[in-house]
Amino acid sequence: MFIENKYNVWYKQLIKNAVARNWKRKKGRERHHIIPKSIGGTDEKSNLVYITAREHFICHWLLIKMTDSDYRSKMIYALRGMKAENKHQERYSTRITSRIYERYRLEHSRIHSKRMKGVTPWNKGGVEISEQHRENLVRAALNRPAKTEETIQKWKESRAGYKHSEETRLKQSLASKGKLKGPMSDEEKLKRSVKQKGVQKTNSHASNIRAAVLGNVSINKDGVEKKVKRDTLDAWLAEGWHLGGRKRI
Repeated sequence: MFIENKYNVWYKQLIKNAVARNWKRKKGRERHHIIPKSIGGTDEKSNLVYITAREHFICHWLLIKMTDSDYRSKMIYALRGMKAENKHQERYSTRITSRIYERYRLEHSRIHSKRMKGVTPWNKGGVEISEQHRENLVRAALNRPAKTEETIQKWKESRAGYKHSEETRLKQSLASKGKLKGPMSDEEKLKRSVKQKGVQKTNSHASNIRAAVLGNVSINKDGVEKKVKRDTLDAWLAEGWHLGGRKRI
């Protein structure tokens, strides 16, 4: 189950010190399963110990480093859960936490993707929603406070300057790759026209547009038009696209 390495030694020493303290439940202390339940541990008193939040995080960090195969996967899930925060629990936050969380986030993503491949999610046809559950959802939606101009403005201010991570941008790029964009519906055109009416364009707007489309080539296929970089033109033409924009009526 556990690999005999230095991390195992550190883990045993940390647990030994915690057992010697013989702490009881108290605010600021967290209960830890010495052998995690996900890999066979129990709720028996001999398998439980109370430690600080920081020690709790370090224990789960060490458990990753002293396990392998499926056990390691489960420990990565557990470490990811250490970042969970809500009104019922608080989690220790430190420079180490963020660094380790960042390191294992991608590995967790790969493990979860592999585990869920071919599995129907519970909320996509896997589980039927009961009438009581449906009523609870409707009641919660009706009691949700309406958005005001003030709350919308606060949300906009909180998002100012926010940038997606490289990982998120890569996922978005891969998700949209190969999907046809357009033509835009008349409803969407009208919506954008009304929204932009009277909005003054900046002095750099024209130069930004020129820079964005510089070197692009218009192609069309089945009434859909798009602009692509010249160095990828041959690949698009090989897939049945034609030079030039689509025909306008």
